Amino acid sequence: MSSRSQRDFIDYIDDHSLHEDETPFIPVRPDGPPDSWSAFFGGTIIGISGGALFPLAPWLAGALVAIGYGMTAYTLGGSRNRFVRALRFGFGIPALIGAATVVGEALSPNTTWSIIVFLGDRHLIFCGLAAMPWVLTLLKYTYGFFR
Repeated sequence: MSSRSQRDFIDYIDDHSLHEDETPFIPVRPDGPPDSWSAFFGGTIIGISGGALFPLAPWLAGALVAIGYGMTAYTLGGSRNRFVRALRFGFGIPALIGAATVVGEALSPNTTWSIIVFLGDRHLIFCGLAAMPWVLTLLKYTYGFFR
C-alpha cells in the first residue's frame, strides 16, 4: 500500500489555508515574478477571445484585441532579433486595429457596425483576427529576409 500524503483529498477541495502557494492548482514560481512567456501567451489568448466577440460587442472586442495583442507586442520589446521584431510588428498592427475599433465605436457606431457587417459577410472575422498576427509576422520576416 502506498503511504498517505500529508494532506487528504478533502483538503484540496475545502482548503482554508491563507497561502495560495500550498495548493497544487495555482503554481507559483518561487524564484520571482512570472516570465514574459506567460504574458505573451496570456495576451494572445485575450486577443483571440476578443476576435470571437466582434459580431456581438465591437467595443468590447476591440478593447480585448487592443489590450491582448498590445500586451503580447509589449513583451517582445528590446530584442535585436529580426524574427522577434517581425512578431512585434505582427501583433502591433492588430492591436492598432482593435484600438481603432474602440475609437470608431465611440465616435461613429453606425459606420463601425456597417464595416463589421461588410467584413462578416465576406470573411470570417474570428479566424482573420486569430491568424492576422502570424500572417503579418511571416510576411514581414520573409520581406526582411529577401531584402
